[in-house]
Amino acid sequence: MSTSISSTSLNAVALTQLALGSPWLMQSVPTSEASSSQVTASVVYPSVAKYLEALGAPLKMGNDARNVANALTSTMQSEMSQRPDLANAHFDFHSSNGSIQITSEDLSASELSWLQSKLNDNASLVASVKVFHDDAVSGYVKWSEADGTPLTSSQSDAVSARADGLGGFMSLFRLLGQDAQKYQMEDGDYKLANGSKMDLGQDPTTAAGFMLFAKSAQVAEDGTSSFVSTSGNRLYSGPLDVFQNTSVIPNFFPDSGTRSLGFSQTA
Repeated sequence: MSTSISSTSLNAVALTQLALGSPWLMQSVPTSEASSSQVTASVVYPSVAKYLEALGAPLKMGNDARNVANALTSTMQSEMSQRPDLANAHFDFHSSNGSIQITSEDLSASELSWLQSKLNDNASLVASVKVFHDDAVSGYVKWSEADGTPLTSSQSDAVSARADGLGGFMSLFRLLGQDAQKYQMEDGDYKLANGSKMDLGQDPTTAAGFMLFAKSAQVAEDGTSSFVSTSGNRLYSGPLDVFQNTSVIPNFFPDSGTRSLGFSQTA
């Protein structure tokens, strides 16, 4: 079983360097000019705390994406029960001014309207989508404040609209699953208790596909599967969090002069 270093791990290392070792972020304060052995105390500039807080946004958004998936499950079950003819229709959805908007090339106008109504009737889903959006905006705002350029009211509105356009959740689930399948299952397979193979690489952009993804993601998080390497060795795995992957979760930060921090910024 290969081990990949996710950007989450890299961010954690970088955060430590920011807080503890970056010379341009620290200042030395002599305790006594007369002391034979000068002792210095390092003080972190206030803006650094805001950068660190902003950089935590993708991790929050990973948790938010999990909550979106959990809340979506009941609606997808209902769709498959009430409209089995739509079970394999591809669609996506995203935040739109506090509600949910669906896009699809497979659904007719009436079918799209019906499904969009079902998603918006799910209060838990709407709330989870809003939290994802708000955490993305919060990271952007805090980064701007750390840059010394806090947003005006009109700019905040524009950033909120841009956060609505970060992408669809079904597409995000697909990327999260495919990334886990590629890097966590490169040298073998995760086997379920019944001997079947865990598959996170399927397409979850339909109701039927999403239910398979959600089941696999939950089993991975429960840690009840075992890993069988290509050489036949069986290892019992721990929990695998599909959603905490900041190489896939959008990094929604301003395009500013702070690129020297070394983090990917996408506006």
